[in-house]
Amino acid sequence: MKTKILKTFLSLCVIFGLATVAHAQNLYVSVNGDFSNTGGSISKYTPGGTQTTFASKLAEPRGLAFDSSGNLFLGETLRNNGGAFHARVLKFPPQGHQSVLGNAALAFAQGVATDGAGNVYALVGEQRFDVNTIYKFAPDGTRTIFGSIPSLQGFGIAFDSTGNLFAADASNATIWKFTPDGTRTVFVGPEAFAPETSPIGLAFDTAGNLFVSTEGSPGSDSILVFTPDGMESTFATGLTQPRGLAFDASGNLFVAETRPAPLGDIVEFPTGGGEIVFASGIDRPEFLTFGPPR
Repeated sequence: MKTKILKTFLSLCVIFGLATVAHAQNLYVSVNGDFSNTGGSISKYTPGGTQTTFASKLAEPRGLAFDSSGNLFLGETLRNNGGAFHARVLKFPPQGHQSVLGNAALAFAQGVATDGAGNVYALVGEQRFDVNTIYKFAPDGTRTIFGSIPSLQGFGIAFDSTGNLFAADASNATIWKFTPDGTRTVFVGPEAFAPETSPIGLAFDTAGNLFVSTEGSPGSDSILVFTPDGMESTFATGLTQPRGLAFDASGNLFVAETRPAPLGDIVEFPTGGGEIVFASGIDRPEFLTFGPPR
């Protein structure tokens, strides 16, 4: 069983770490809430753990990503009374009001990522087909299909430093790799995961290692690490429904644990070792990102 220490922000820490905090980024968390079309939100946390609401009245918000200009993009999904889904990618500029970058009818949005050219990628589950499509949205909103995975349930996506896109396929317990031209191969398959567990969230560290949250065994869920050539190790265990992952500028790893609502939390794994509860009592946290870029 893991032990957690609730993080307390002391004024002494502010004084001692002023230079570091001045260059730190805020943590943004998509909060699912009550599954309604207006019950979700984005929470913003300062490096010290102070929480504010960045955006509210969202529809089942999921993936989050900043571009190099400081725009925040979010995948959300509206439901109509007949049960049909409608995925959207929202844009939150540094100054001004949110807008809709693009849409995907009869689809459910999950992971979101951006590339160096300002394009936005969104993995969506197609309601009509047993497939998840990765749509690419240009800065002007033009939509093209980048690729797809043969899955009933996809989750996180993430770019490595060379422009390859990775996608978590929970249905097939597989992580897919897409080269910049969209060619798809298997990065790791079901043999990499414990029985009845699946990959969910993805994040790369600065060394190019892929960190993967896995679900399927509440209380014993894990975070796995894969080197660029696919060698596997276990980073952490004893988690409950870990989802989004994100590294801060100092290399500390943050993980969203969904847990039974409203008991979700954000767990921090400092570079020096150990485990800290950064924030708690969150109503179904989903994905994480740090930003805006500095």
